[in-house]
Amino acid sequence: MIKKVLILLIIVQSMIAFSQKPAKLYTEINKDTVSYYADNIEIYPVTLSFTGQPELENLRMQMKFETVKALPPLSKKNRVAAFLVTDRKKGWKIKKMPNYYTLAGDATIKAYDADYLYDLPYQKGKSFPVHQGYNGKFSHQNENSLDFTMPEGTEITAAREGKVIDVVQSNNTGCPTVSCANLANYVSVLHSDGTIAQYFHLKQNGVKVKAGDTVNKGDVIALSGNTGWTNGPHLHFVCALPDPSQPKQKKTLKTLFRTGDGTKSEYLSEKKTYLKQY
Repeated sequence: MIKKVLILLIIVQSMIAFSQKPAKLYTEINKDTVSYYADNIEIYPVTLSFTGQPELENLRMQMKFETVKALPPLSKKNRVAAFLVTDRKKGWKIKKMPNYYTLAGDATIKAYDADYLYDLPYQKGKSFPVHQGYNGKFSHQNENSLDFTMPEGTEITAAREGKVIDVVQSNNTGCPTVSCANLANYVSVLHSDGTIAQYFHLKQNGVKVKAGDTVNKGDVIALSGNTGWTNGPHLHFVCALPDPSQPKQKKTLKTLFRTGDGTKSEYLSEKKTYLKQY
């Protein structure tokens, strides 16, 4: 039972942060060509992940149908598929287009900057313990996330520069049960290599940025809190890539941090306290 609850926690947090509104998909006909297009109204890239291939009648593929298709930000008329009528004398039909789901970010990116050095996500002169580390036994099983224990109202700084793509700050409830899982305030930041950092459990109305903002490393982006599924005030930090094979989860990544005076880099460990002197 405990294991099922932990898995549910991971899935729920992933759904909160990576769930998307359906993209607008539509067809256009030009003589013997039937084109299938998609619009992306978001300020960041999104990925369409299809569950199979189209079923066609009197049509053939004009272009390769990609089951994973990334759409640029604020883009219209992205050609997803194109079909040619094989016999004009016969009627044609797209018998079935495969189901699809959308993910925040570009899931076609295979290589990211694994050597990038992140800054600790709080102000110079502060130190906080990592209560739960990568693959932690409580709620980080099979997830590369970090929990920093810190008082509510602590200034949270951007660990890496990027674009703010999602903000939630209206919630004012936290509890140690799954009933509060969808009540966490958070900020999501898209990085240049396609990774997305997320800062969870923020204070109500404590977010200092808005979607579309560009933030630099070290900028104050929010105040820590105790919202959502939580056992006490802390910051949950995770960096991830969208994973088209797991629509309700994400591929979480270990990240290197500058520690101490900034000359040392390391993966943070559970139960250790880290002072930021830079």
